[in-house]
Amino acid sequence: MTAERDPLADLVSRSVGGRIAAVVAEPLAAEGLERKRLRFERSGAAATAIFERAAPGATLEAQLLPFLARKTDRVPAVYSRGLPPPHARLGPWVLLEDVLAGADACDDPAAIVRAKVEIERAVAPDLPALRALGLRERGLPAALAAAPRGLVHGALVCANARRVERGVVIVGWSRAFLGPTVIDAATLARDCRRRGDETAAAAVRDAYRSATGDGDRETWRIATALGAGEPVE
Repeated sequence: MTAERDPLADLVSRSVGGRIAAVVAEPLAAEGLERKRLRFERSGAAATAIFERAAPGATLEAQLLPFLARKTDRVPAVYSRGLPPPHARLGPWVLLEDVLAGADACDDPAAIVRAKVEIERAVAPDLPALRALGLRERGLPAALAAAPRGLVHGALVCANARRVERGVVIVGWSRAFLGPTVIDAATLARDCRRRGDETAAAAVRDAYRSATGDGDRETWRIATALGAGEPVE
């Protein structure tokens, strides 16, 4: 009788290439989703990948990440994904490059800003495609009407920026939407302030101004309030 193959090993084999004999799954803490680090051997060397499964019906990240990964290396590589039908009890999943093994990029917030702007520019011609993938246009105050619009991460804090060999990559795209991109930079600056690092917060603003030319003080004030979930006066 032929021994049954491990279905997880089969998934990894199909996704990363090569025959993977066995996979060890290590649960990782993650808010609102199932996350595991998968450890295996590939071509005689130890390797890892990240498996993430969202709640049923929460398809945005599983739809968006493969698209972003084809456009830029400022996000994790996507090996495979699964999109169950709407009536399924299990949610969508993605198998990703393990960028979580590295440190976060909090030591260089300006590099986080540059990585985010690079992603924005990579998909700037593709806004209709992003809408088709499920990104919504968010209604925002008229005072931000003139601010540059594009792909907004929606939760750009230090913990969602990881440092790998090729530079900074940004993870955690489940709250993405289309709108004024200054919101992401303002949210990151606020996160730096919450960590007690005003110098880093100033570096974020300076990097955003340098990368985009958008330095309007009122736009920044409103974006900061929105990123904090505060009412805009």
